[in-house]
Amino acid sequence: MTDRDLDERLRAWYRDTVGEDESAPLELRERITVIPITTPARPRPVSNRRNLTLLAAAAVLVVGGGMAAGSELFRRTALVTPDPSDALVATASPVSPSTAPPAIVRNGDLIAFTRAVQKVTSCSFQEIVCPVPRVWVVGVDGRNAHELVADGVGYQWVGAWSPDGSGLMYSADQANYLADPRAGQPQLVDTGCRPTTPPTPLSCYLDWQVAFARDGRQIVFVRESTDDAGNAAVSAIATMDLDSGQIRQLTSTSPVGGRRPGWSPDGTQIVFSRFGSKDDGGPTPRVMAGVFVVDADGENLRQVSPSTMDAVGAAWSPDGGRIVFVSPSAGQADDVGNLYTIGPDGTDLRQLTTDGVASAPSWTPDGRILFTRGAASAAGAAGWWTIDADGTNEAILVPSAAIGLSPDELAASHPVLQPFGGAPVRPLPWSPGDQIAVGPPAPTPAPTPLPELGPGFTWSGAASTRSDDPFGETATLLRDGRVLVADACGTGAELLEASAGSFSATGSLTATRAGHTATLLRDGRVLFVGGYNCARAGEDGIWASAELYDPATGTFSATGSMSVPREFHTATLLGDGRVLIAGGLSGSAAVATGGITLASVRTAESSSSVLATAEVYDPVTGTFSRTGSMATFRDHHTATLLPDGRVLVTGGGGEGYASSTSAEVYDPVTGRFAATGAMRTGRWLHTATLLSDGRVLVLGGR
Repeated sequence: MTDRDLDERLRAWYRDTVGEDESAPLELRERITVIPITTPARPRPVSNRRNLTLLAAAAVLVVGGGMAAGSELFRRTALVTPDPSDALVATASPVSPSTAPPAIVRNGDLIAFTRAVQKVTSCSFQEIVCPVPRVWVVGVDGRNAHELVADGVGYQWVGAWSPDGSGLMYSADQANYLADPRAGQPQLVDTGCRPTTPPTPLSCYLDWQVAFARDGRQIVFVRESTDDAGNAAVSAIATMDLDSGQIRQLTSTSPVGGRRPGWSPDGTQIVFSRFGSKDDGGPTPRVMAGVFVVDADGENLRQVSPSTMDAVGAAWSPDGGRIVFVSPSAGQADDVGNLYTIGPDGTDLRQLTTDGVASAPSWTPDGRILFTRGAASAAGAAGWWTIDADGTNEAILVPSAAIGLSPDELAASHPVLQPFGGAPVRPLPWSPGDQIAVGPPAPTPAPTPLPELGPGFTWSGAASTRSDDPFGETATLLRDGRVLVADACGTGAELLEASAGSFSATGSLTATRAGHTATLLRDGRVLFVGGYNCARAGEDGIWASAELYDPATGTFSATGSMSVPREFHTATLLGDGRVLIAGGLSGSAAVATGGITLASVRTAESSSSVLATAEVYDPVTGTFSRTGSMATFRDHHTATLLPDGRVLVTGGGGEGYASSTSAEVYDPVTGRFAATGAMRTGRWLHTATLLSDGRVLVLGGR
């Protein structure tokens, strides 16, 4: 019996057993678990904590191959349904809106997409059940949605189908795989990237967003590398010849790289989107997201989308005549908006949709556009839709409810239709060979003009510290008029001579800190307390340690440690010279290493991890001691020294719990907090300023 015969018998059995209006048999329904749906995080740049994560990433969804126009030969890949698993989802029959014509597509059997599934894995550095993006496949009729590879818990994203539809490329954590959609064993794809831990200067740590050329003999992908300091900060478009193994890195696309690269049908050019125009070389400062085309040899980089509009998610049509992209709408996510097409030479811009909720466009082999509509609108219901290249014949293919996706999840699903009739891919394994840089270097970024300032403001110069992290986590006015400015997620510090408008180097902190406090002491030294380590120890941890900066010597030195780790706390200089440390976010049980206490893990922010306790630092003894606790746990709050020596504490809140309206006053004589009047509005990340008449002005916040 052939696969086709088995497939037809299974389909006939199901039609006979389960009517169109009936539910599945009990023995089948009992084996199906409906998975709670949670949208994965949207793509973001590598965080300044440098946790290597792809939750910030968007998969490349380029359909290679195709079928000659007018051909009457259709080859459908037989699909053997895998056994039900705890990842299998029962799907309803899609119901097309009465106002939409039937979606007619010439394609294979399947749509590949990304969907979040609840699995036991590491979330926030704990083994818990949390949403994990996984690659799924579903029939074009919306039935039989299931994970491509049911076992495993790694993060996955859809890449691209092979031109003949026999294999699906996908990314899993830091690797790429080619899988047979008929439940074949995935095979590891070697693209020559050799990650190191920790990252070393100018080394590759990730190749992803892989797409096939139509001939099946080349791939294009995004290569992420480290900068000369070993930080994850360099991205470029690269190609690999599957016959010779030669890898070409297109230098004109570095260091910014791009998203979703894809081939022109003739294999001579590559389209992708990225932030920043060609002339400024990158996304700092952010200019616009644009669609770019570059020759396969790295030459002739050019922006084809208008420079006056954002453009992301580009894909080249099978006939080579158009490029589709999304122009994000105001108030929507970065990749949700309206569909446009444009000629590869940057002419003939056409708008296809107007409701502002389209995303993730890709082409069907017969030249239609498959996209997601993330919310019901005048154009139709939420779901996966198709539209002709000229903007006509919109039709819903699969409603969101048919595959168990909420409208909010559709943009992250990136559906890609299985092609057929295209060229086969060179069989694995592929052997990466020489890696060469081709094309001109990236343009030198033009200096960014300084923005105009309001009356009374002047520029005071620029810090010399070279860092990918925000400089100026703290700025402390010293007694001699200079300002001590410290790095965030680094150890750098500089002194600003305000009168001269220049910065000069000084000593470095003993620990990497962010979310810490810096307090000027009576003797002129500066006390740095707590903060988190930005994952420099391999995972996020919160410091209990403290250190002192001495402006006379320009050096930092360790001092006592708090009783518990804290970040986003307050530090207030009291009238007697001591420093009150109050509240803050903490972690799980602390461990001691090298005499410094560090929280073992930095968990997701919630009320259970926020402190109400307080302690006092004595600069004479260099030690911390416990004092009274607040009535309310707080972080991101304010603490203001009042003229009578007491301290007013207001508000507080976070992403994981409600903001507070309450306020308390700390009395250093009794060492206790007492409630005072409440604010009308709950606030966190606000300011509190002592006025000359002794009142405190509380402004803004979240």
